[in-house]
Amino acid sequence: MKIALITMIESNGRSTNDDNGITFENQRYYEDEAILCFENWRKNGGDLSDIPIYTYCPSKHVVSAKTKEKFKELNVTYIEKYHEETEEFESGFINVPFCGMLLERELKEDILIHIDLDMNLIKPIDQTLFDIVYNGKIVVGQYDDISKKDQRFIGEDWDNPLDTGFIISRRDSGFYHYFFNELMNLYETNGDERWQKYCSNVEKYFLEEYVIEKAYNEGKLDIYPIQYYQVGEGYASVNTFPKDQLSNIYFWHEHLYPNSKYDKVRERIAYFKRMKEV
Repeated sequence: MKIALITMIESNGRSTNDDNGITFENQRYYEDEAILCFENWRKNGGDLSDIPIYTYCPSKHVVSAKTKEKFKELNVTYIEKYHEETEEFESGFINVPFCGMLLERELKEDILIHIDLDMNLIKPIDQTLFDIVYNGKIVVGQYDDISKKDQRFIGEDWDNPLDTGFIISRRDSGFYHYFFNELMNLYETNGDERWQKYCSNVEKYFLEEYVIEKAYNEGKLDIYPIQYYQVGEGYASVNTFPKDQLSNIYFWHEHLYPNSKYDKVRERIAYFKRMKEV
């Protein structure tokens, strides 16, 4: 069973989100975050430390020569292929299923792990997750009961919202092909009836996660949701984690320049105190 890590990237200076007026409190430096992300994977990945890592730039916002050299040092395959259709993407988040679909076609590895560039691996991923995927399921992150309060409400009859920053799938499953095509259909119709009922005040770019929630709750994809797999900026404090879930924390989520509401020092102190319980 061959495994690869796949990511999507654009430049420090500008991105598809910038082109569409999607901005955050602090500018994202995707190249620098990617280098940190890949360094942590190589350092903390255990048996997966040396797996192939691919990072795909499908837009005109390519990375610098300096970053390309750093990728070579880390044995990361940088793919720079301009696709004209990215000019029509309403957000950069569409790059996730789009590049995933291309990599499903082009790669040879059996299992594809996708993480966002702001996710830094702090311990090896449990092998059981790969066994689950190899047997036909798709592992997708899911917000816990605390984190979900800062996410979109999608109805009491649906499970907690999903977090597509972490996905493990079989390459031959066609998951990303489904993901991309269904997402583009939702963009064309401005969502479906449920989205329009519950998410009228939600930014449209969240359709990228909603499309997988829809597939999961409607039974169109065999998804295995996983909670409590990361801590840090934008997520519930580790102090809210059940004790029996502490050993499942694989990632520290953090932007290079975090949101002002996030207390980096306090959360790290809380993490190390809680980990003494494991």
